[in-house]
Amino acid sequence: MFKLLLSLWWIQWRRDFHWGRLFMVAYFGGLMLLMVIAMLFALSQALAEQLAMYPIEQLALPLVVSFAMPDVMLKLMWGGDAVVMDDFLRTKPVPGSAWNRLMGVTMLIDPWNWLFPALTALVCFWLMPAGVAVLATMVSIVQTQAAAWAVAAIHKAPGNQYTLPVWAGLIIYYIGMLTLSTILGVLAMLPDSTLVLPGSPWTQLVLLMAVDAGLLWLLYRYFGRLHAYDEHEQHADKVRSMGDITLFSTEYLSVWRSKRFRLPMVLIIALFLLQAYQQQGVTLQEDFGGLNIGLFFCIGWPSLFLGQWVFGIEGNYFHGLWTKPYSIEQMLENKYRFFVMLSACVSVLLVPAVFFMGLRVTTLIALFLFLGCGQSLMMMPTCLFSTRVDLFSSAFFNYQGANKGVNIYSFMLFIPMAIYVVCVFLLPPYWGDALMAAIGVVAWAVHRPCVKMLARRWKANRYANMERYLK
Repeated sequence: MFKLLLSLWWIQWRRDFHWGRLFMVAYFGGLMLLMVIAMLFALSQALAEQLAMYPIEQLALPLVVSFAMPDVMLKLMWGGDAVVMDDFLRTKPVPGSAWNRLMGVTMLIDPWNWLFPALTALVCFWLMPAGVAVLATMVSIVQTQAAAWAVAAIHKAPGNQYTLPVWAGLIIYYIGMLTLSTILGVLAMLPDSTLVLPGSPWTQLVLLMAVDAGLLWLLYRYFGRLHAYDEHEQHADKVRSMGDITLFSTEYLSVWRSKRFRLPMVLIIALFLLQAYQQQGVTLQEDFGGLNIGLFFCIGWPSLFLGQWVFGIEGNYFHGLWTKPYSIEQMLENKYRFFVMLSACVSVLLVPAVFFMGLRVTTLIALFLFLGCGQSLMMMPTCLFSTRVDLFSSAFFNYQGANKGVNIYSFMLFIPMAIYVVCVFLLPPYWGDALMAAIGVVAWAVHRPCVKMLARRWKANRYANMERYLK
């Protein structure tokens, strides 16, 4: 039966295969690879000093553990594959054990589950001995498979009472492993330390692999004991009103009520917010030279993410909007102000870093103006070629609503990144803040003429645009 299921899955995979998916996997993998390489080159001097003073292989365990929570978040955000049998297979004598083995095979060969092991291998083989790098990569593979089964159990669970044990286990695992790896790493850096486990870091990595393997086995058993009829909800349990609906309120209502936008917005902002606070402590030691990548993406993520589809949400009901007394210019103006508002909300969450972690208030204000006002305006031209986005579909490798123009325009991200790097490394601190703030102020000053120009171009090609929203 397992071979029959595997053959059916292979037939379906071949029928559904599309080169666009392979391109997107390579694109995201290459982007993360580029970020890692850029980070390693930026820290080359600091890493050389660490290699000369301390056993750098002791950092293999903290590196592997640090990828655990981002891995789970990305799987929760983009995980949308089926975890229970559909009605066709349910009517056949298919045992649950065969389905669970099929799930294991699909998770093992899923390219998304090899992203963080590939990054781990890159960093470890670059900095550490070959034996430690191989062992760390193996630990990362087991860890990401355990994360995949945890997310699958969360998706399969029929209620909150069944997902709560998985969430509690993940939180306990992450906090415990992160604390233990940090303690062992600090002890390893102490001169003449006798508290490190014998054979470190080999012993530490082997113990972590044993813990991950045990967790993987428990999650596999727990997944097999869960009973769910259908993972797709066909109706809403309740409908709530959030008050009067205005043109501006549709901006945040459409984002909050659609899972395709809500999870990426919340999870990625939380991830970069945590990274910004962690990296700010390192920045105070001048190991990063003031370059805080988490701070940049935390503030710039809302306009970067939503700016790919300026009219993608409205495309679901644009013909209705066309009959209302709303102009295209007014819609674009509301969209721009909504992006600025989201960046302002994220900037408020970073205010404690000014008082407790030494973040310059001028840097925070400058980044808000630069990214909130400047980058948001840079993303507005996607209204000319954005298509309708299905709000309630999964975001996992979902290219519905994307097109060649959006994919090519996404490379515009490197422009604000390059300006930020130049301001940090090539200009004095306050001069760099002044330059970014000036760009943001200029963008805010000219956003009305730019919006009018975009509105005229959109209306000049309005028939083709309206036709594109029907696809």
